[in-house]
Amino acid sequence: MKYLPAILSEDHPSLSATERAYATIKRQIIELELEPGAHVTKSTLARRAGASTMPAREALTRLQRDGLVQALPRSGYRILPVTLKGTRDLCAFRRLLEVEAAGLAAEIGCPERELARMEELLSATYETGDPASLDAFLRANLEFDAIIANRCGNDMLAQAVIRVFDELERVLRITLKSLPFSEPAAHQRREILEAIRDRDPAGARAAMGARTRTAQEQIIDQLVSHASLAEVSISVT
Repeated sequence: MKYLPAILSEDHPSLSATERAYATIKRQIIELELEPGAHVTKSTLARRAGASTMPAREALTRLQRDGLVQALPRSGYRILPVTLKGTRDLCAFRRLLEVEAAGLAAEIGCPERELARMEELLSATYETGDPASLDAFLRANLEFDAIIANRCGNDMLAQAVIRVFDELERVLRITLKSLPFSEPAAHQRREILEAIRDRDPAGARAAMGARTRTAQEQIIDQLVSHASLAEVSISVT
């Protein structure tokens, strides 16, 4: 794959100190080690990233552009909370991007090895309350969608899809903690694969549209009804 979501990116010795600090802090935010709404200092983040002050500062500038961190006047930084409006907007944006990417991937076609890999990824499930199985499930699902994004033939679209995945992963880690594995959702993913395999752009767009709408409904329902919303700093604004 050409473009990879953060969950699939591997550490590389050629990364600069800033890139390493950025990747480390970003993963800690996405994986909820740094909780939404938490107030932190630059020195704390530098220590968590194993970085000096300058790389940490530059990494924080990038994280602000990503919409994950907010600088506070004379009082450090805040990990931006997950909000209902932000999540609705993110899911709607994801649907626009992924529907088009799926249609284009079906038009262009996927090599058999990638179709076979997508078939393997469809077998992933998870157990509620089991962090290891949830992590494996997220890796499988985001790889499935990343294959589609990378086959759309449009680099700007593919990059936009991948950036959305990094924001979406944090939301999924919140909502899937208490959301049982969905067999209907797995069936929807299979319909996407079959449409792409059949070189059916309309079918791929329809299947991806149905899958992403269902995902949005489940995510929003979980955020609204979760008994411990305060723990993840959910805001209705």
